Amino acid sequence: MEDFERLWRQYPRKVAKGAARKAFTKIKPDAAMVDRMIQAIAWQRQQAQWIENDGQFIPHLSTWLNQERWDDEPMELPALSPSSARLLRLVHE
Repeated sequence: MEDFERLWRQYPRKVAKGAARKAFTKIKPDAAMVDRMIQAIAWQRQQAQWIENDGQFIPHLSTWLNQERWDDEPMELPALSPSSARLLRLVHE
């Protein structure tokens, strides 16, 4: 269960550990897949859905595992026009 603990440590929402362990055991990921999962968590932690409202919309790890969310793809945002980028910088100064 060392791989599960490694994944658990990286996941930002620490609830329902037993359900998460059960889902993890059902999948039977090898170390390489756990590495992929951890990489997915790293970019997903930066997504608006996981940041807004103090992480209210971060799924439980068991849900994340059951839905194979490590295979999600990052949402690509449209490029900002130079004037929009300038305005955004001004707002954040």
